[in-house]
Amino acid sequence: MRKWMIATVLLTSTSGLAAADDPEDVLLEQVYAGGGKTLYCETEFTRSSRLKVDFIYPEKQLLREFGCITSRQCSSKDGYADVAGDLHNLYPVERSVELDRRGTKFADLPDNVETSECGYQLSFQTFDPPKSARGNIARAYVYMHKQHDLPLAGNMEMYQRWNKEDPPDDAERARNSAIFRIQGNRNPYIDDPSLIDRMTGNSGRF
Repeated sequence: MRKWMIATVLLTSTSGLAAADDPEDVLLEQVYAGGGKTLYCETEFTRSSRLKVDFIYPEKQLLREFGCITSRQCSSKDGYADVAGDLHNLYPVERSVELDRRGTKFADLPDNVETSECGYQLSFQTFDPPKSARGNIARAYVYMHKQHDLPLAGNMEMYQRWNKEDPPDDAERARNSAIFRIQGNRNPYIDDPSLIDRMTGNSGRF
């Protein structure tokens, strides 16, 4: 019964967002209408700040899954707009950090790798986020994996550990509710982080 209930939540359509709306604009203008903090550096910002939006589940990987090279090519493919525009996958970040994150995968890096002022480590095609962002990333990544049936890049054990190290705070819960009001579905792993703890294997199956 519990599995059925979880599946019902996960399969809720994200089509509450109008097709003509740019998801990045909606994120910044509606989810963060009163401002907020960037994901990696926790820098406070307002609506007038110059920011970039980071795809937690990388846009490049989404294009690959839909068999496209560019988002324009993918725009006519069934389901792509819902997946690429899912607000639960988008976070505001500094422009410089977006450049560092681009083309990388999330993973743990050893302590001897230089740490940035924001607390993240960067090595060849690998991005190790600061501890304050690890839980947000884990919950967003696992959500995309389950909600949209996308491959799980990385190790489930790592996402489970990150989820425990950095539990949801008030800001993440408020963001989840704001996205629900706009998009019509919640990230259940923010409401109940223990759902991730009960997953087994890299497929993320219960």
